[in-house]
Amino acid sequence: MERIGEYLVRRLLGEGGMGKVFEAEERLSKRRVALKLLKPELAKSEEGRRLFLNEMSILSRLDHPNVVRCLACSEVEGQLVMTLEYLEGKTLRQELTERGALPWTDAVAITVQVAKALAAAHRGDPPIIHRDLKPENIMVLADGCIKVMDFGIAKVLEAMHKTTTQSVGTLQYMSPEQIDATGVDARSDLYCLGLIFYEMLRGSPPFDSASPRQLLNQQCTEPPPSLPEAVRRSLPRGVERLVMQLLEKAPEQRPASAEAVLRELEPFAPAGDGGRPATAQQEREPADGADQGALVRTADTGGLRAAVAPSRTPLRVKDTIDLLDRTRPVREVPARLAWLAILGLSLVAGVITYFARSQQPRPEPSSTTASALQRQADD
Repeated sequence: MERIGEYLVRRLLGEGGMGKVFEAEERLSKRRVALKLLKPELAKSEEGRRLFLNEMSILSRLDHPNVVRCLACSEVEGQLVMTLEYLEGKTLRQELTERGALPWTDAVAITVQVAKALAAAHRGDPPIIHRDLKPENIMVLADGCIKVMDFGIAKVLEAMHKTTTQSVGTLQYMSPEQIDATGVDARSDLYCLGLIFYEMLRGSPPFDSASPRQLLNQQCTEPPPSLPEAVRRSLPRGVERLVMQLLEKAPEQRPASAEAVLRELEPFAPAGDGGRPATAQQEREPADGADQGALVRTADTGGLRAAVAPSRTPLRVKDTIDLLDRTRPVREVPARLAWLAILGLSLVAGVITYFARSQQPRPEPSSTTASALQRQADD
């Protein structure tokens, strides 16, 4: 088994323009991690090494649920290595390849979580601009949680290459100002977010060409085509308006910040952090080890399902009615009402007894008693 520093490499997870990613195991703790080995040219110069370490030191302070955590950065035998949290899931690219266009509610839920990641990065000091936001850099976990990867790496690569020329695949997710090299800020990431949002709704990006020159021209000059009528029929106007606003060529005409995007999406977003509906088992039983007195959060709405009194025995809820029966308080009956009820029942019982006795036949006198009465009458 190959070893990289303190990690045992299990398998290759993927390979892209920035390097290779491996599943690995930390030798002492046995913790599963993802190792990203960046391109060797990054470590060949002092400038590349300095830029990498500077960006990673900034990224290490970015701790957000929708951002892949960077656990450590190191240099192993001249190779720059990032140790990342290991995630079970698919990239958004894989999701789109398998499903095609997504329901607008799913697209909004994903966009909201990506916007939260961008908001956290952009309000850093200094702000962290992604510069290469695309479906390949967005992870969709099994529970619907979204994780954004590779913050800051594109900045290092651009500085090393002294150019913004990238592959055609990346050109599909570059802002006009990034292509023109006129300066990149947070609104450049918002343009890329608009490209991804559009693609989730339509099933394909707004601009596509086999020619890099033509694709660059489309990104910089052509307005995005309208969404298909079949999509627009069910799409709220506010969502469509926001998508087109994100795709404005001029940065000042886009939303001012990721927080502004979140405010625009708030009326259409899930009640919580988004995500897929929980399974039936997840709906009925709290997670193992959870405090039974805590509020249980459902995955589909993010809302609070119920507050249950603490108990030493695990709670097993069969259905909603059972849950209500468990938590319904005992009703107390006032004393006066109780006495009136008892008195009324006693009265009813007395009346019933009286009528029952009055209907019974009177017994016939015996023959001995009848003879005695006859002799008294003769005397």
